[in-house]
Amino acid sequence: MKALSTSQSNAISIIRVMAMILIVSCHITQGYDQQIAFILNVGVQIFFLISGFLYGKVEISSAMDFYKKRVVKIYIPFIVVVLLFASVYAIFGVEQVSWKQLIPYVFNLQAFAKPIEGFNHMWFLTVIMICYLVTPIAKYLLKNKPYLFVSLLVIASVVEFVFVQKMYSIAAWIVLYLFGMCMGRFDTKMVNAITTVVSGVGLAILMVFFQLSRLTDSTWAHYSVWLHCVLAIFLFGLLYAILAKIDIKLPKCLRFVNNISYEVYLVHHILILGPLSLLFLTPSKTINILLILIFTFVLSYALSQLMNLFKRIL
Repeated sequence: MKALSTSQSNAISIIRVMAMILIVSCHITQGYDQQIAFILNVGVQIFFLISGFLYGKVEISSAMDFYKKRVVKIYIPFIVVVLLFASVYAIFGVEQVSWKQLIPYVFNLQAFAKPIEGFNHMWFLTVIMICYLVTPIAKYLLKNKPYLFVSLLVIASVVEFVFVQKMYSIAAWIVLYLFGMCMGRFDTKMVNAITTVVSGVGLAILMVFFQLSRLTDSTWAHYSVWLHCVLAIFLFGLLYAILAKIDIKLPKCLRFVNNISYEVYLVHHILILGPLSLLFLTPSKTINILLILIFTFVLSYALSQLMNLFKRIL
């Protein structure tokens, strides 16, 4: 298992930025009630794949050190944003937020609770922390018992797909993350081959179930979860195969956006779909979207600098 080369690392950075653009675009079009939002809703799934892929390549010498770093990197910025904007809600009276509503967020269990308006996207933090929690165990199985790991992954996929059937199923995203870990152990050509086969087979299976759902008059909603998983696998494999072959120096603006992509995720939704939404601030959609992007990047950069200061103090 080799570490990422410069071109491969750049490929991941570009894909991460593209995923972030998809997420922001999805929520903007959702706010304007555009059907294309459904198609754009694949960015978060790509994030799960990227995270799994990268942790599939690195060695974890200490599970406790791994957990501590994830808490500092993921949980601390998250809770700062939640408490900050909850305070803003209270000060300006735009939304009533009780301490009872904040409790699931404090323990990062918001994916299992009714979301605070504007914080709907924070479910991702619960799921990604679950993924990180199982990562050391998954790494051990992947390294020492790869066939068992793959078998368990296939079984988990089938069980979730057939029996769980909940929109935005947590199990589906965890499976996607673990699939990314599996991909992290292969070279670029193998990643492209496996993602092509998996996405092709997955799409064929989904089409069969789609037809069955029409015949039995059952819901298609759950299968859309897996459709986005399949699309994410296909896009990730395709983009990685192309971009990993290109030896280019990333522009400073792209490196900047890549470095604050997590902070952008935390902030953007609140300014788009929450009580503090800027979507209809002026009669011009162009101006509103521009203001959303400006405030999102300014706040995200400020948050990243605050977290850098916090890390230095620690």
